Amino acid sequence: MSAATTDTPTPSQGPTPYAIKPPSGVVHNPHVRRFVACLALGFVLALMIGEQEGTQQDFGLAFREAVALPRILIFLGIGILVFLAITFWPRIEHFLIRPGIRPLFVGLLSVAVSQTLLKWSDSSVVGNGKFGTLAGKAADTPQLAPFARAYFTTGVAWAALIVVVVVAAYAIFTGQRAVAWVGAGLAVVVGLWAFFSQGRVVSLLQTPDHSTGALVALLGYLAIAAACAACALRRTETADTKGFIDRVFAWRPGMPLAAVGIVVGLVSLGVATWFSPQNEDLTLVDTASFFSGHGLAPLSQAYLSWLGYLLFVVAAVLAVLGCLRRDTRIAWATAVVGIVGAVLTLMTLYSTSSLGAKSGFDGASGAWQNLGGGGWFAAAAFTILAGAGYIVLSVAHDVKVGKLSDLGSDIVGQARQVPGMGKALVLLVVAAALFYPPTATEFWQKVIVSEIGIYVLLAIGLNVVVGWAGLLDLGFIAFYAIGSYTTAYLVGALPITPPEWLRLPPLAAIPFAIVICLIAGVALGFPTLRLRGDYLAIVTLGFGEIIRLVAINNPANFTNGPRGAFGIPQPSIHLGPLHIDWGSSSLQYWYLLLVLIGVTVLLFNRLEQSRLGRAWAAIREDEVAAQASGVNTVRVKLLAFAIGASTSGVAGVFFASQIGYINPDNFILNNSILVVAYVVFGGMGSLPGAMAGAAVLTWLPEFLKDQVPAEDRQMWIGAVILLMMIFRPQGLIPAKRRAAELHGLDDQPREETRAVPAGEGMGGGR
Repeated sequence: MSAATTDTPTPSQGPTPYAIKPPSGVVHNPHVRRFVACLALGFVLALMIGEQEGTQQDFGLAFREAVALPRILIFLGIGILVFLAITFWPRIEHFLIRPGIRPLFVGLLSVAVSQTLLKWSDSSVVGNGKFGTLAGKAADTPQLAPFARAYFTTGVAWAALIVVVVVAAYAIFTGQRAVAWVGAGLAVVVGLWAFFSQGRVVSLLQTPDHSTGALVALLGYLAIAAACAACALRRTETADTKGFIDRVFAWRPGMPLAAVGIVVGLVSLGVATWFSPQNEDLTLVDTASFFSGHGLAPLSQAYLSWLGYLLFVVAAVLAVLGCLRRDTRIAWATAVVGIVGAVLTLMTLYSTSSLGAKSGFDGASGAWQNLGGGGWFAAAAFTILAGAGYIVLSVAHDVKVGKLSDLGSDIVGQARQVPGMGKALVLLVVAAALFYPPTATEFWQKVIVSEIGIYVLLAIGLNVVVGWAGLLDLGFIAFYAIGSYTTAYLVGALPITPPEWLRLPPLAAIPFAIVICLIAGVALGFPTLRLRGDYLAIVTLGFGEIIRLVAINNPANFTNGPRGAFGIPQPSIHLGPLHIDWGSSSLQYWYLLLVLIGVTVLLFNRLEQSRLGRAWAAIREDEVAAQASGVNTVRVKLLAFAIGASTSGVAGVFFASQIGYINPDNFILNNSILVVAYVVFGGMGSLPGAMAGAAVLTWLPEFLKDQVPAEDRQMWIGAVILLMMIFRPQGLIPAKRRAAELHGLDDQPREETRAVPAGEGMGGGR
């Protein structure tokens, strides 16, 4: 067909009479619509934030309180600021990538959180202990020091924060180094002002205090000071946070770990409570005096008096020298001294708590009770310092020694392979997992075990199916139920009991639960081999509901119906001289769960790098191409279902034995969806990401209990997930492949490909 016979109008013909004209008018103006949307955002925030009051007689009370003047004007102002930021984003974007902007934001957020959400006092005199309540009482207390009363005067703390942030932001945006140093000094002064003002309040009240508000505020102001220092010392106009962190770790591998260990050790030996946190509130020095002459073991008394200080100083000096000189002999000495220090710290904690329990001090009934956080922090500090020595040993022959000036240059190389960085992060996580839970309250210990720990184990298993193999499983909680009911049967807690020779303690039921869940995983996987996407999700969802309904219907009087299983015994180990009985303390279960998680992570980490792990990745990306490449997709998909289910079975054994009672309501569909959300939130296909996602999203609802009304809790969690999906869709800790899909393989974006005229290309001019 020639051009003359086509219906397409030529430019000379003008528009056709059927062309649709774009809408015009104020209502259809994009800026007006954006402005209205941002005002609506401010209105919604006003409804979300604040006290949600209401009565049965007046259902509109909460609404009127939320939109009352002048409160609503503040939130509408936030909406206007959002509108301005979106509209003028191209003009302000280059200011937001300057050196120091990220620590400034972190510091501002930290101080704001400390002054709105965290406690500044544990005394009952202060009410809820938050900053606003404390400030209202402290400002009118004449016995308080004048500088402390001044800080707690209405509006002073917030005004000081605004001044510090404005000075820091001005220095960062304009690049004036002198102003940046002024901002750094001002931030340090205000942070110390806040910290010591709260200290004076604690001294005046004369009650044990373990609140964290003032400490977080101080850390926030120090972050703002660091932002100003980064601005003053900048060498480029564009921030490279990841590059800076890489250079810090690469300059002297192990040095960041040594610095963290030294800071934690100074806090533990200097100001932290070691004994009787709710009564005497004794530091290390006070504990040494308290137990002097009361029959404490000589080694423990020496540790409290002088040996602990000596070991810490030796370990810290050796760690710094070992990192600076990269000397393997010093590194070995650091590791040995750190391990010895950690062991002696634990021995001392056992001796002091046992002696206190024997005398009935503070109602303690056994060892490891009535201890403060100081001893656990000291054990963590020694462990981290020993880890610094291990890092030096592990990379001693991998990287050349750098210079201090290398912190301003790229010594890492194009691949950003930072020696020892991953191991350092793992050691920090291990130290926190070992020594933080004993310092938490009984409520948070229960949350760590019953919520965070169990869901972390479930997320690890589901990550195999969803993250590695790319199979959407919405019935994963069914294997959790199978593991729990298997345990209940083998311990004799169901109406139908096993033969006497098969009756087992809970921990011995783990292999049986794994095998049964493996079989159940294959039973689910085999009929779904030809299903993909939404169809697979629907079938797995149905499988989960079938298992729950079977438990409710009680076939052959096996599951005991809705009443579930009662009297499941607590775990115990009796092997020769080894006798361990888990009681009602959540802390004991945490260390058992930590062993289970540690073993699972080690095995799965090896599995991800194996041939099977690569086959899962191939199926996830393109099942047809994987099958054409020789991958046995049937076998590989069945293994994904089976191995993921086995982990859920282990979690079921732990849950049943720790709680002692199960029923079908523990295994509802909502729990399956939550585990999927944890994996997606943390980063699909990433083992640490799945663990982090489960930890964050199970911690957040418990944290919000004291911050927002119960009716609004899910709304805030949904807002967090929504923001995460918008600004970080790859997840908290994404897998390398997922991050590459979204951002490419390079750290810096590639230049846009330009079109090349035909005459200038290869073979042009022919």
